[in-house]
Amino acid sequence: MLRLTQLAALVILVFAGASCRSPIDRIAESHIEGNVPKGNLFDEYLKRDLEQYFCKEREKCAVEYELLRKGPTQTGIAYPKFYLWVKTVEGQIILSEGAIRVAAIDQKGFEITDFLSREEILNSPFKVGSVFPAALVDKIMSKARPQ
Repeated sequence: MLRLTQLAALVILVFAGASCRSPIDRIAESHIEGNVPKGNLFDEYLKRDLEQYFCKEREKCAVEYELLRKGPTQTGIAYPKFYLWVKTVEGQIILSEGAIRVAAIDQKGFEITDFLSREEILNSPFKVGSVFPAALVDKIMSKARPQ
């Protein structure tokens, strides 16, 4: 009988723990789940959309990116956002470089919402904090400074 009681208590704890997530957390998770492309499609779609944005009519243009924060940032009911450092190259020539914010939409791709070039960042550093989360400002400023 004692074991049955312990098992019942464990089941209650498991279900109670599962329901401890707030409705806001569950909504955020559903927005991420419903909008961020899965697996290899994430990189494939992100590169495709970045190249469409930056390389329009350049045949040998390529885009390299680095996530500035692991995982998406979810605020309210907006599309999940990702923050990147992007470099557009043609052969060995860097065409542009800077910080970018993209929104993941319907698991089908990404919309570029904001781009600040390295020059804009260095010339108007206040713009960085108006677009990007405070936790990323120092990282973005550091990447923008000449090495």
